[in-house]
Amino acid sequence: MKLEIRISKLKILMERIIDFKETIARLAEELPKVEYTNGDLIDIGNEIGFQLGSILKDMTENEIDCFINGFRHGVSLTNGTH
Repeated sequence: MKLEIRISKLKILMERIIDFKETIARLAEELPKVEYTNGDLIDIGNEIGFQLGSILKDMTENEIDCFINGFRHGVSLTNGTH
């Protein structure tokens, strides 16, 4: 069952072609404009989510889940849980 869900989500992601360089450039341009200097991981997630949602209009729940899964995978590569 998990494999089917992952394949389904991957298919949904592939239906929307994302220009990585443009998206990253826009994130890099907008995120430094955050007005506060201190916060926690929720604040960071909120800012990234707000900017990504502003760039990629009308993200679906499946696209959000795919992003979160990609985030988890990236972190797992750095903390030894991969």
